[in-house]
Amino acid sequence: MTRVVLEFPEGGAGGLARLRLLLMVVMAGACWAPVAPASAKLQIGISEQTPSVFAEPLFAPLHLRYGRIVVPWNIGRRHDYWPKILDAWLAGAARQHVQPHVAFGEPSYSNKLIGRGPTHAQYWLAFAAFRKRWPQVRVFTPWNEETFYRAPTYHNPGLAAWYYRIVRRQCPTCTVVAADLLDLPNLTGWLHGFLKHVGHARPRLWGVHNYRDANRMRSLDASWTLKLARMVRGRIWVTESGGIDGLEDHKGHVTWPYSPSRASASMRHLFHLITAKRVRRRYGRVYIYNFYGSWDRHHRTAEWDSGLVGLDGRPRPAYWELRHLVAANR
Repeated sequence: MTRVVLEFPEGGAGGLARLRLLLMVVMAGACWAPVAPASAKLQIGISEQTPSVFAEPLFAPLHLRYGRIVVPWNIGRRHDYWPKILDAWLAGAARQHVQPHVAFGEPSYSNKLIGRGPTHAQYWLAFAAFRKRWPQVRVFTPWNEETFYRAPTYHNPGLAAWYYRIVRRQCPTCTVVAADLLDLPNLTGWLHGFLKHVGHARPRLWGVHNYRDANRMRSLDASWTLKLARMVRGRIWVTESGGIDGLEDHKGHVTWPYSPSRASASMRHLFHLITAKRVRRRYGRVYIYNFYGSWDRHHRTAEWDSGLVGLDGRPRPAYWELRHLVAANR
């Protein structure tokens, strides 16, 4: 589950008021992404925040051609470390011939920022600034994990629809993931609200983070992987998933004990789900999160660990599993 640090700009700028009328008439063009033919290869990528990943000796043998990063929604108007991080990340991706996919991120995990997000006008200005600074990026997710309880879109699918419309309006030829969903029980109701607010601009590309399906070894019939395919039309990307090596809650209690072997089995199950005959034509791409691990048997440097390599820099079983899966799909 990707996390980013985000600061909100001060409101009240005159430019925001001048955009009000324009934003009232933003209409998104439909993202007419056809369902993949049965013979199409599954596209496999990495979701990783650290720019150095592309220079790692263990990265090139994976033969991944798609990369995803989550950045603050206002990164194009910031003057701190974040633009430099993205510059380095994009440069590394270009050297490895990896197509960049940028998702705009949630606030930091400060409780003061839970549920806060930009207005329509703020988002418009921020995305315009991003496009001006990084025009080479052509694949976007308007907001990461929109059904997560900390996101500003959690109780407001209409806001998510606005973000989607703004991205489509400013970059009609870009590839845009309409909604970025978690495999949680609130998915159905939230998605109905989103579709109601999107109106006639029917999206044709969706994103899901199906960590629970993969790591709880859900059968296809019991999975949100299948349920989502039945609820929407068009293509679906797994924009984040992978095997969890270890996880602790916000109180520091370990809820998933450290187990690289279990994570490898979950990785295998993830691919089993999205390549199943009933959904194979729908799922066109998967981004594995992530490359760098943060746990070992005696140390934890973060709450979450789904890394392909351990703290010691050595490949874990999931790394070899992914190499096998990529090779089998080439």
